[in-house]
Amino acid sequence: MVATELMAALARGLAPREEMLAAAGTIRARGLRTAALTNNWAAAGAARDRGSAMDGVFDVVVESSVEGLRKPDPAIYLLACERLSVEPPECVFLDDLGANLKPARALGMATIKVTDPGDALTELAELLGFSV
Repeated sequence: MVATELMAALARGLAPREEMLAAAGTIRARGLRTAALTNNWAAAGAARDRGSAMDGVFDVVVESSVEGLRKPDPAIYLLACERLSVEPPECVFLDDLGANLKPARALGMATIKVTDPGDALTELAELLGFSV
């Protein structure tokens, strides 16, 4: 497999989970702001303002390839908070990697490790006080 095929296969496996996108819509409908904070990569010369599959689903999309920062650098979490106009303790951060949760927790965010999306959404609903 050539490198471009490998990268394409990886990208397919990293597509947003539909149940999480639906939850983001529910959360936004309740008047809360949402953000997607993603470590990604862009092909050389890719436009910085390209469309994203997450555009319109979240209030803010923070992409590592655009910002030049990556999780778990605390600066990228603070950037997402700044763009949402919230403080870290007002946030719940979900990620499937524990290493990405640690800096968010250190900043004061509530964190949820996403192993099983259904379990994570149940935990999120408990924190928010409404079903997602």
